[in-house]
Amino acid sequence: MEPPQAPQVLYDDQAARFDERAGLPAHAAESIAASLAEIVGIARGQRWLEVGAGTGNLSLPLLRRPIRYVGFDRSPAMLDVFRQHAAEAGLQPELHVADGNGLWPAGDGEVDVVFAARALHHVETAHAAAETRRVLAPGGWLAVGRVRRPPDSPRSVLRRRMRQLLRDEGYAGRSGERHADAVFDALEAIGAVRHPPREAARWTTMHSPADSLASWREKAGLAGLELPDPTKERVLHALAEWALAEFGDLQRPLPQDESFEIQAIRI
Repeated sequence: MEPPQAPQVLYDDQAARFDERAGLPAHAAESIAASLAEIVGIARGQRWLEVGAGTGNLSLPLLRRPIRYVGFDRSPAMLDVFRQHAAEAGLQPELHVADGNGLWPAGDGEVDVVFAARALHHVETAHAAAETRRVLAPGGWLAVGRVRRPPDSPRSVLRRRMRQLLRDEGYAGRSGERHADAVFDALEAIGAVRHPPREAARWTTMHSPADSLASWREKAGLAGLELPDPTKERVLHALAEWALAEFGDLQRPLPQDESFEIQAIRI
């Protein structure tokens, strides 16, 4: 039996520095928008709904296209950052504060494309599939994006160890990949057709173990879960000791390849 999952983090505390910690390069965001447009066959007036719009890091290139964009997120602070970035770019997106595990801000069959990047795993599987079916018009698309890293990259190695330490404490983190597959499986069961996965962007960054530890300390929780402060401190302390033995130097920047993959399915 898997350990119980803790409540999800709201992300309000991370809004101000989210793009600095987890944002994608501007050229990657442009490439992702272009790939999305090609996959779904973008058309003027097409209706898009973004689940977990966050700070708009990936959304601004979409807003420059001739679509009708609506984004929602359960964090008001994240959407405030989105509005600020959009205003600086001369854009005015329609944004709503809403929980993905509740009713999505769209009517039945009103949407042509549902898009989620690094967010859909926060929505319960059956509910994500049901709301996707409800809001999409016939022939509509669900597109899900995620960052991929080699299994031996610094972040991947540290994240695996962190998740093991969380399991040792009795918590189960969320896997975005497994969750997206479950949502797609549910949609395939009612006749939806998958599009082959596409790598939309690739880049290289420098990252030290200390960078990961510092960013996780800034969060209200870990692995998308709320945790008691003593539990979080135990996990991060044990992770830091392990990382020091594994890497030898927590401060040394290491090269890390990253890519963004899009999975899409048509209803």
